Amino acid sequence: MTDVAAQLEVAIRDAPRERVHRLHPALIFAIGLFGGMALGIIARAWMRLISDDPEFSWSGTIFIVGGFTVFGFTQSVVAVARRRTRRRWTLTIARVIGTIGLLPLFIGAGAVMLPTVVAGGLARARVEWTKVARWICLAIALAPVLLVGSGFVGSFGWSLHTAAGFLAMIALYGTIVSATRFTFTAQADGWRMKRWVTITGFVVLGLLLLQFMVGFIAR
Repeated sequence: MTDVAAQLEVAIRDAPRERVHRLHPALIFAIGLFGGMALGIIARAWMRLISDDPEFSWSGTIFIVGGFTVFGFTQSVVAVARRRTRRRWTLTIARVIGTIGLLPLFIGAGAVMLPTVVAGGLARARVEWTKVARWICLAIALAPVLLVGSGFVGSFGWSLHTAAGFLAMIALYGTIVSATRFTFTAQADGWRMKRWVTITGFVVLGLLLLQFMVGFIAR
């Protein structure tokens, strides 16, 4: 699954034009669109795998696959924008589109993985941040993964079923986090957010994680 994000990365590599094969924007859009759709199908299969009472509905499946398709396409929009423009306002608009494209992933039960995707994406993309800040993001990202994984053990015990569900979750959300780097990577013009904005973001992520943990323990 990480191949989808790897192919998109070709479009934004900083290397001489004559030495790097640059994908046509239409191809990048197609990779994002169909890659997101494939990821949605895989996500739907994973949800059935980890469910205590798996059931199928076309409406639910179409909604999930559609949400992932939107996610993949919007990340490809940002990838193309990063390659074709250096104007701050143009790239900022593209990154806002990429951020909005994340939202369908967090509707319903997917909301519990919001800290993983956002904090994990920041830890992956913001290489200019201090190691402490990135480790904090990584810890926030791992907490829901471990808690959800403990739920698998509660439902299926220490079994191959649990192992398969946990490994599939790591692969699925690892791919999502990797793809978000197009949206979360800093712009190359040197502008950075105010420190208070960054601190506020960490506080919000921490509160979301706390809310998730309380809800998970209380259910």
